[in-house]
Amino acid sequence: MEIRHLRYFLAVAEELHFTRAASLLHVAQPALSHQIRQLEEEVGVQLLERTKRRVKLTPAGEVFRNRARVVVEQAARAASDAVKVGRGSAGSVAIGVGSTAIWSVLPELVMRFRQIARAATVDIREMEPSDQLEALRHESIDVGIMAAKPRDPELESILILREKLVAVLPARHAMAHRRRIDLKLLATDTLILPGRLGMPGFNEIVLGAFERAGHIPAETLTTRQIQTVICLVAGRLGVALVPESFGRNMQVKGVVYRPITEPAPIAELNAVWRKNNKLPLVTRFQNELRLLAERRLRRGAAAEQTRMDEIY
Repeated sequence: MEIRHLRYFLAVAEELHFTRAASLLHVAQPALSHQIRQLEEEVGVQLLERTKRRVKLTPAGEVFRNRARVVVEQAARAASDAVKVGRGSAGSVAIGVGSTAIWSVLPELVMRFRQIARAATVDIREMEPSDQLEALRHESIDVGIMAAKPRDPELESILILREKLVAVLPARHAMAHRRRIDLKLLATDTLILPGRLGMPGFNEIVLGAFERAGHIPAETLTTRQIQTVICLVAGRLGVALVPESFGRNMQVKGVVYRPITEPAPIAELNAVWRKNNKLPLVTRFQNELRLLAERRLRRGAAAEQTRMDEIY
């Protein structure tokens, strides 16, 4: 039984006239009659009562018409959905994101993507970078957004954001009144930061900044999420460095954010995907990531030039 047989039957069931149905289907009337007989033989029951004056559905034909209509509609919908997926305008993209992406690029990225692919869905999964890399290799996510830049030949990555780190201090810290913080002044404080497992790369950036300032903090306290880092600072357990987007977007009672004396350390955010993932919708998402990267990097360069102009 083919979809064609169902479409022919439904046309006859609607018109209750073979000649009119054949005209609508653009087939010869004898060919249509032959197709309906074939269908009845395959089903094993008479679906239409035929006389010289009229065509009428049998009780079995009534039931078959209702079921056939659903099948034909679903087949048409399946074909339409397949075309949309093939063109990259429908389907689903699974994204792994960490805390840095959530506070910086994710809202803009998802909003833009929903505008260009309204029938698509975005499955956002909050994951640590190490978990994102594992999920990419096992093909359970399509894109990861993380601070780490993997060295896996099967993965491709692009830089989508560079932002300065800022100091996070308890509101009652002795240095909280300063407009800009010299990291040497924080050498005796406990440093709170994400561990290497939770944020590979970020941990080294923070410790490297203190090393270049000439003082390594005597004590460190590690956790997995930057949000947790900020909450621990609010609890007066130490100080921290975080990307400046957290200072703009995550206001927590009991903490202050302060710029760091230049040159401030830079944190990078990368988008990562499998090289062999050629799904049209994922390709469109990758293109949006590239456009986002260009916009963000241009915006950052313009802001930096403005700061330099103000200095000189």
